[in-house]
Amino acid sequence: MKKIVLLICLMFGIGFSSAAFAATIVSTFDFNSEEWTTDAGGDITHNPYGGNTGGFLSIEDIAGDTYVAFPPSKFKGDLLEFNGGLLSYDVLVIDPVATLSSIGSGFGRIQMHGGGLNATFDYAPNPSIPSSQEWMKYYVPMTAEAWNTTQENWEKLLSDVTYMDIILEPKNWSTVGLDNFKIKSASNPVPEPATMLLFGPALLGLSGIKRKRKRRK
Repeated sequence: MKKIVLLICLMFGIGFSSAAFAATIVSTFDFNSEEWTTDAGGDITHNPYGGNTGGFLSIEDIAGDTYVAFPPSKFKGDLLEFNGGLLSYDVLVIDPVATLSSIGSGFGRIQMHGGGLNATFDYAPNPSIPSSQEWMKYYVPMTAEAWNTTQENWEKLLSDVTYMDIILEPKNWSTVGLDNFKIKSASNPVPEPATMLLFGPALLGLSGIKRKRKRRK
């Protein structure tokens, strides 16, 4: 009986953990830049140490104008499972070293295109000022309301994301660090269909064991 209970626990544990893992996309920059790029106004450097934690990207404004950074292809495609989830990232001001008293209103703005539609998230008019002393985490709800669109258009966009960009510089000629850019789905305790397929044969096997024991009696 103990072996049967243990088997059931392992089956459900594997199912739930695999479902949770499948619902997260993240760039940690621990080993490289992970194919992040910027437009002509920015310059990206990978740093193997000093992030929050591990490696991170430093992005320098080399043109004195607002640049945008582009996430890689893993943040594109069908992202509908992240509807209602959370996007987050960490920022550290590297230059200037002095504490900033104000920043540009565009800081933290993110644009997404997909399904012939586009949506924008914007902290304006009062974005939180990033620190030059410690990493700060920023959160973006993955909801139609936060991205200023309708639920129908939001779901259509998420089902086929073709473009994403983000403004990270707090002011012109600055350099910032970026780490742990992540999109995570809302909590969902229901195992994935592929995982459920594993339960059927296992449960049939358990019922077979039970019938065998009855015949022995």
